[in-house]
Amino acid sequence: MRVLPLLLLLSLLSFPVPSGPNYSNETTGSEVFLRRDSLNPKNLRVLLPIYIRLQALEKSNITLWESVPQNFSDHVATIDSRVLAMFIPSNSLSFNLSRDTVGNLWTASNYSLNAGDYISTVIWVSSETIGENLTSPGFVPFPKDYPDSVKTFLDPGRKMPVKTQAIQEIAANYNKTQNMTQTVKSTLDFVSEQEYDREKTRLLMSGNLNTTDILDFFEDAIEVLETHSSICIERSWCAAAILRAAGVPTRTVTDVRLKTWIQVWLGRECGWVDAEALCVQPPPMFPRPLSSSTPWMIENSSDAAFPFTWLPKVRMRVANLTFGDVSLFDVKQYRTVLSEPIDAELFRNDPTKFSFPIVFKPEIVYAALTKQGSHLTFSLFNGNENVSKTLTIGEPSSVALGDVAVSFKPVHQENFLVLQDFVVWEIWKFDVRILVPVVGVPVALVVVLLFWKKRRQSR
Repeated sequence: MRVLPLLLLLSLLSFPVPSGPNYSNETTGSEVFLRRDSLNPKNLRVLLPIYIRLQALEKSNITLWESVPQNFSDHVATIDSRVLAMFIPSNSLSFNLSRDTVGNLWTASNYSLNAGDYISTVIWVSSETIGENLTSPGFVPFPKDYPDSVKTFLDPGRKMPVKTQAIQEIAANYNKTQNMTQTVKSTLDFVSEQEYDREKTRLLMSGNLNTTDILDFFEDAIEVLETHSSICIERSWCAAAILRAAGVPTRTVTDVRLKTWIQVWLGRECGWVDAEALCVQPPPMFPRPLSSSTPWMIENSSDAAFPFTWLPKVRMRVANLTFGDVSLFDVKQYRTVLSEPIDAELFRNDPTKFSFPIVFKPEIVYAALTKQGSHLTFSLFNGNENVSKTLTIGEPSSVALGDVAVSFKPVHQENFLVLQDFVVWEIWKFDVRILVPVVGVPVALVVVLLFWKKRRQSR
């Protein structure tokens, strides 16, 4: 019987961990495992699962686009993000990687679905903020012109009706000082007066959202102003629309916990600076700290965007965005793994920070892909036990540790390693207990037969 690699999720609330850094759990819509450096509490590496589960509500052929987390750097922070493993479901017909104009990396997976079929993807990403600058930009005058790469973030968009009268009037009140920094602060104060729409968040995370387009679920800037109620992504779009109308290039960032904030471009010296408007106290954060954030996607055009979408726009159910329902997981759903190999020296310094769990029976077996020059290695380890194998691109490989074996064929794509035909199974081993029924039953029958025969002779 094959071992189910993702049965580790049965134990999310009591996640067993190897010796090393101290671990603690936080819950922010999905389970988060924080790995803290015991010597320097300021260094925080986060191991996060990103889960998307969709259900087709009609027969269709679609392409699922999903953003892949990667390294991030701007005025506020430098964040080291590594995709340890992205599990792509076995019903994917094909997939490829591509980048948009901002630099986001996207997977495009093709599916042929019947009504009721599911798509599920899981990403294990390891992330750490290795530098942070929270100094205020101070006085920043509006420039006479903008770089071509920035101009697009002054344009109207689907959820950012920059040219409407209501947005233009609000913006006119906030750019009179000719100070971009003050314009940002005033706009954040204005949108932070919004009420928090808890019901919308509940519906998004409930698994009962049916739509042909995930963006249709959210309100645009005008609707937000009319209802005076919003969630973070809607509030960010509203702030972005006002700031664009005021002449401040603005875009959005969404992290792996589906938290969204804005980035404003404050001249060539500062570049992009993070900011957040909250519906509750404390006041809006500008610059916004990113020490516990793992960015998933930067808005990839002048329009609003979301970390995943599908084409064509057929009816789908956003069935789950958390790991709450363990009955959803089945090893048969995942036959391809996309991984960003970790530098071997970096991995040796602390393996627990750069490994992903694949098996739970009854304890977790960890895996890691590392590189040293042109050499690629796949490793399995469990406590003090470990085994490694050097990989050859294009040739099938298998690795076994204890009762667990993994097989796959590695191929290159972009800077990632794709493990095709990825299978995990339990190695059958001889158990002496098997001899009990095999030997014991015949012996018992012989004893009974002799007893019965002797008893007949004695009569």
